[in-house]
Amino acid sequence: MAQPQSPLLPAYILHSRPYSDSSLILELLTPEHGRIGCVARGARRDKQRRQQALQPFSPLLVTLMGRGELKTLGPVESAGSSHWLRGRAVYGGLYVNELLVRMLPVAEAQYQVFAAYQDLLGDLNALGGEDSNELLAPLRRFELRLLGELGNCPSLDYCAGTRGPLDKSGRYRLVRETGFIPVHRGEGAAARVDEFTGAELLGLHSVLQGEHFSPEFLGAAKRLTGLLLGPLLGEKPLRSRELFRQVYGKQ
Repeated sequence: MAQPQSPLLPAYILHSRPYSDSSLILELLTPEHGRIGCVARGARRDKQRRQQALQPFSPLLVTLMGRGELKTLGPVESAGSSHWLRGRAVYGGLYVNELLVRMLPVAEAQYQVFAAYQDLLGDLNALGGEDSNELLAPLRRFELRLLGELGNCPSLDYCAGTRGPLDKSGRYRLVRETGFIPVHRGEGAAARVDEFTGAELLGLHSVLQGEHFSPEFLGAAKRLTGLLLGPLLGEKPLRSRELFRQVYGKQ
């Protein structure tokens, strides 16, 4: 009995690993099915044609066959020019791919995450890859979009304590289960790592609305995404970060 076959689906390859003597298991990102696994049969044997087409950061149109959770990859077509990331930008792309594999549920539609990923690849493709600081704004913007789409980032313009808008001149603490609550400190008192000014949070909110990512908000973005991603990723280190440190040192 023939296996059911999907229509052509937009997809990017997030991860691949060898399977049997000649095949690969791929983790794909698609809009309709989010993260989904499939077997690319014979991909390691047919290196000239099949394997060269199955590269990360390349927009693809794929067909998936089968009823189980692990599909079989059918015909594959190119959906446009590949993103040839350079230098440090390659590791930025690998980091985001690893985030998606670790964080996305299987077989749940992710239209906005897919769009954010496409935007990120365009941003990384435009970088020279020689300066790590170039990566900061694109990666923090993507992390915030991903966390928001997965319901793991509170509204950045809303105060859970007053149930109203944030005050630009106020100071707020992140409470994961609640959101941002006001903090009142005496003059000269040291701020905690989970505290943010209203101006910082509203600045990050504007970034998510498409505004330019001002460098003054990068530090707050790094703290916020670190606080939100940490519990989701657990103690297992990200391999992409380790690879980056091996190549470029601690940056």
